[in-house]
Amino acid sequence: MFTGLSAFPLTPLSDDRVDGPALSGLVQRLASAGVDSITVLGSTGSYAYLDAGERALVARTAVGQAGDIPVLVGIGDTRTSRVLAHAEAAQRAGAAGLLLAPVSYQPLSEDEVHGLFRAVTEQASVPVVVYDNPRTTRFTFTLVSVTA
Repeated sequence: MFTGLSAFPLTPLSDDRVDGPALSGLVQRLASAGVDSITVLGSTGSYAYLDAGERALVARTAVGQAGDIPVLVGIGDTRTSRVLAHAEAAQRAGAAGLLLAPVSYQPLSEDEVHGLFRAVTEQASVPVVVYDNPRTTRFTFTLVSVTA
């Protein structure tokens, strides 16, 4: 589905706002360099610090500047309703896939994480990629948790 080199660009900010022109330039350079996919709004994309409108802007900008390169969009958030709203916005922007980390201030159980992924995959029309970052999320995926 997604293979090869996926670039995870930073989300440039200027005066406490997403710098659209700088983001466009980053994405264009990555596409020109021949990466196999571009993933915005991962940890390096500072998704946790952006509001819904800024995240939608990043998704639209990246998809609009990537040409034929598939763009995956991070949708993690602390509430399932927000995750679903981010998923919808990313899909409307033309995302080829969604990147989901189970974000919580408290450690989550397997049932809670499964419920989150189930809710997203039931709504999503594109692949959902498991973002396994246990140091940040305090949840460790196992083969059992991924296939359940």
